[in-house]
Amino acid sequence: MELILLVDDEPGVLTGQRNLLALNGFTNVREARTTDEARAVLTSEPVDLMLLDLTLPEESGQELLREAHTRYPGTAVIVVTGASDVSTAVGCMRAGAYDFLVKGTDSSRIPAAVRNALEHQRARRENRLLREAFIRPAPRHPESFAEFVTIDAGVRRILVYLEALASLPDPLLITGETGVGKELIARGVHRASGRGGEFVAVNMGGVDDHVFSDTLFGHRKGAFTGADSSRDGLVTTAADGTLFLDEVGEMPPESQARLLRMLDSGEFMRLGSDRPEYSRARVIFATNRDLAAEVEAGRFRRDLFFRISTHHVHIPPLRERPRDISLILEKQIRRHADRIGRAPVAVTEDVVAYLTEQPLSGNVRELQQIALRALIDGQWPHASDEVSAGPPVATAVPEATVDHPDPANHAEETDSRAPVSFGSDLPTPEEVVRLLLEEADRRHPGSRAAAARAIGLSPQAFANRWKRMVGTRPEAVPPEA
Repeated sequence: MELILLVDDEPGVLTGQRNLLALNGFTNVREARTTDEARAVLTSEPVDLMLLDLTLPEESGQELLREAHTRYPGTAVIVVTGASDVSTAVGCMRAGAYDFLVKGTDSSRIPAAVRNALEHQRARRENRLLREAFIRPAPRHPESFAEFVTIDAGVRRILVYLEALASLPDPLLITGETGVGKELIARGVHRASGRGGEFVAVNMGGVDDHVFSDTLFGHRKGAFTGADSSRDGLVTTAADGTLFLDEVGEMPPESQARLLRMLDSGEFMRLGSDRPEYSRARVIFATNRDLAAEVEAGRFRRDLFFRISTHHVHIPPLRERPRDISLILEKQIRRHADRIGRAPVAVTEDVVAYLTEQPLSGNVRELQQIALRALIDGQWPHASDEVSAGPPVATAVPEATVDHPDPANHAEETDSRAPVSFGSDLPTPEEVVRLLLEEADRRHPGSRAAAARAIGLSPQAFANRWKRMVGTRPEAVPPEA
C-alpha cells in the first residue's frame, strides 16, 4: 500500500488529515511537524505522496518542495496551505507540486486529490518499469518464478512483464487453459512484489453469493444462524499481501457486484456489519474462460471485466511450447518419486516425441498423471513403451542373430562392444527387442533385476515386455521378493 507523508506543524491539522484519509481507505500514513522530520522519513522509506504545508518552523515548505522534486522524483507533492494567493499557487506548481489546496475551503477535496495523485504516480512507475522490462530477456529475479518451469522465449517475456508489474497495486488477470500453471504464476508475482503479507488463494467455482461474501469479507457475530462469533474474511487475511481468486468467470452476478465495489473504492463490509472496512490486498484473478465472450453473452459484468483486466497476461498451453514438456515431466517425476518413495525413471526422447504430438488438454496436470503412472505402473501413455530406470540409455542396435558367448567371459565382451551380425533379411523392431530380452535373460539366469539392469529397464518393465513379446515369464527370471 502506498505511503503518504503529512507535513504540518499543527497537531490538530495532522489529526484531521489522518482521520479524513482513513475514512477514505488511506491508512498507511506518516506524520512530520518539521522539515527535518520530513527529510528523515523521505530518506528512510519510499514515500509515494506528501501533503505539505508551506508555513513551517525553521524553514519554508517551499524549500522542501523543491528538494523533493529534485531528490525524490518518486514522491508526488500536494501543497495544503492557508495561503490562497494565485502567485503562491503558481510558484508551487512550477516547483513541481502535483496540486495546490487551500486549508478550510478545499479540505473536502483532499481525498480526491490524493487518489488522483497516487494514480498518476502508479502510471509513471508502471511506464518506467515497462520500459526497463522491454530491454531484459529474462526476469531480473528469476527465483521468484522458479516454480514455473519454462525455456520458451515467449513465456519468458511474459515473466519479465509480470515482474515489472509485481510492485503495482492494480488488479491482474491471468488467463489460460486448465493446468497451465496460473496459480504458480500468481505466486511468482506475489514473491516478486516484495509484499509482506500472505498469499491467499481461493477457488470461486460453484460458490454462491452468501458463501462468497462470508469467505472473502467475513461476518460479525449473530450475522446469521450459526454465526456464534465474528470471523475475518480472506480479504483481511491477505492484508498487505496478495489475494488470488481463481475461476473468477464462474462467479454469480451478485458476487460480481460486490467485488466491483471493493475494487473501485477499496471498501467492503462484513456480513452483519454496516461499517465499511478497507482492503489492503493486491488482487490477482485467473480463469480458463474467455471473459470477453462471457461479457457478450451477458454472464459477466462488462465494467468488472474492464476493471480486472487493467493488466492481462495469457499463458499458452503446452502444445504451443513443446520444448517445456520434457522439463516439466522430469520435474514431476522427481517430485512424485520423492513423495511416494520410488526411484526416478528416465524420460526418453521417444516419450517426449510422442507427448509432443498429443493435445495435452490437461497441460501440467496431465503430465503429473503421466509421471505418476510411469512411477507406479511402469507405463508411459503409449502401451508399447514401459519406463526405464535411471538415465536414458542408447537405443539397442538391431540384430538378426546373436552369438552367445561364454558367461565367464561376459565382462570382457561387454567392454569390447563387438559388432552385431545381420542376415540377408533385416529383423522387425519387435524381433530385435525379443532377442535382446532373451539374451539378457541368458546372461543373467535367476535374476530379473540383473537382466533388466543390463538393458536399462526396470524389473517390472522387463517382465511386462517379456510377457508381451515372448509369451510366458521366463523360468530363469523369477519375480523378486
